[in-house]
Amino acid sequence: MYTSYYGFREKPFQIIHDPSRLFMSKGHADTYAHLEYALVADKGFVVVTGEPGSGKTALINLLIKEQGTAFKIGVLNPNDSHPEQLMTSICRIFGVSSNSHDVTEVIRVFRGLFGGYRKAGQRAVLIVDEAQDLTDEDLEQMRILANLETHKNYLIQIILVGRSGLKKKLFGNKTRDFIQRATVICHLAGLQRNEVGSYLRHRLQYAGGSHNLGLFDQEATESIYEHSRGVPKLVNIISDAALIYGYADELKTIGKDVVEEVVKDATMDDGIYPRPLSVTGKTKMVDRRMDKDIRWDIEKQVRVLENRIRRINQALRSRNSARSDKNEAVSELTCIFKKVENQLTSLLGEIKIFLS
Repeated sequence: MYTSYYGFREKPFQIIHDPSRLFMSKGHADTYAHLEYALVADKGFVVVTGEPGSGKTALINLLIKEQGTAFKIGVLNPNDSHPEQLMTSICRIFGVSSNSHDVTEVIRVFRGLFGGYRKAGQRAVLIVDEAQDLTDEDLEQMRILANLETHKNYLIQIILVGRSGLKKKLFGNKTRDFIQRATVICHLAGLQRNEVGSYLRHRLQYAGGSHNLGLFDQEATESIYEHSRGVPKLVNIISDAALIYGYADELKTIGKDVVEEVVKDATMDDGIYPRPLSVTGKTKMVDRRMDKDIRWDIEKQVRVLENRIRRINQALRSRNSARSDKNEAVSELTCIFKKVENQLTSLLGEIKIFLS
């Protein structure tokens, strides 16, 4: 849909964890340097935290891409395995055939496997993504696994990657001795204000938009930073939606007004941010002095719906797109129709409350 209009090969703000698309902000570079140092220097237990969408998984994928041949790296997501099968899942990751639920037996197998890696000049590294979802029982098994050692070195290096709540969990009474063994603990923050513009240009260029790197003007870039707080995932969501809006309005440059409209619509749809309820079940008791504010809120929602319907009509009039663009248009228009339907339902409910 908008890809052809803006001259892209593909959507520039797709949310994927491709390390080749990773924008190395200062925060990402610092965190990666800590990870690389811990891995190469055999620093044992490592903890990396960051907010959802900050780019933790992309960093891990980059680490695997660049260091995967030098180490035996396994990646575990605790949500993909049952708690009682955690050790079995780790066995599968490292290519060990074992269905035993006896932790002692599994540890014996691991000791031989990881010791063999050491003798061959390699080391075993277990990366646990979304580690904040590990249970206390999982962490206890991790502690046992991390204790595997020779008289000189630990046999496996464990890297826990998760959201900010991971630190709180690890510093709990049951696992305090586990976190005390961490040699590297770092937190991945979002993009800084002066990095968002470079990030946008990086993604546009990767998608084939080298001729159009100034697509987002300075005010739009500032607005994106303010509403995303520099979190790359939110930057992607807002920017992608802004391109859809820009295409519908036949804009060649995305300005602040487009970004603000995207965020306003998303907020009202419980999209990017939760929508503050302007009208509740207790509205009957509201003071009449608030009627003007409530009426203004309803009128604002009507204007949003009018703008969406106008965009739908404009998009439907674009009949000269290629077949692939039409398929993309159907998908995006379906999403817009669904949002309009949900918004109409909500609006009608508020009008009924207001009039009762």
